[in-house]
Amino acid sequence: MSLPHALLGLIQYRPATGYELKAAFDSSIHFFWNATLPQIYRTLSQMEADGWVTSKVEHQAKKPSRRVFSLTAAGRSEFQRWLAEPPEQIELRNPVLVKLFFGHQMSPDLFRAQIRKWQESHSALLARFESEIDPLIERYAKSTGATKDADYWRLCLDYGKRHAQMVIDWCERVVTARDPRKRQRAHGH
Repeated sequence: MSLPHALLGLIQYRPATGYELKAAFDSSIHFFWNATLPQIYRTLSQMEADGWVTSKVEHQAKKPSRRVFSLTAAGRSEFQRWLAEPPEQIELRNPVLVKLFFGHQMSPDLFRAQIRKWQESHSALLARFESEIDPLIERYAKSTGATKDADYWRLCLDYGKRHAQMVIDWCERVVTARDPRKRQRAHGH
């Protein structure tokens, strides 16, 4: 995934400041790709140097001036070129699975605590998806006029919900399977 292309995609909905792009990022793309505000500003500067966006400074009464970025024809063309590329291979990096791989080296209590913590974080994420993101999709679609795009945003949300639920269920299976009381009963002790 390319941060410039994610930003091009967001800017196509409406011109925005770096801060507004970070807010849009945090309520959408953030769930599957993260970026800090400094990364966003550095990337916007490079995108402007590449001719993909232009910016203008808007002066505001009693507020600091703001730099608003807009998509250029070259930026729209680059975004379409990127969309047409085959998907990149997903690079899986999961510290919980690395710890699980070495789980025998942990005490059983620590092992279960690690898995429960991961389960709790995905339970909280699922709750956030269900309570915050669906209404956010509706508001953003209306404010940008991107109502057709919202169907695709909901597909991403559905993936996120299903993935979170899978992790929750998997964690429960792992903790149950590693419970020494259940293993003793299974062996007739």
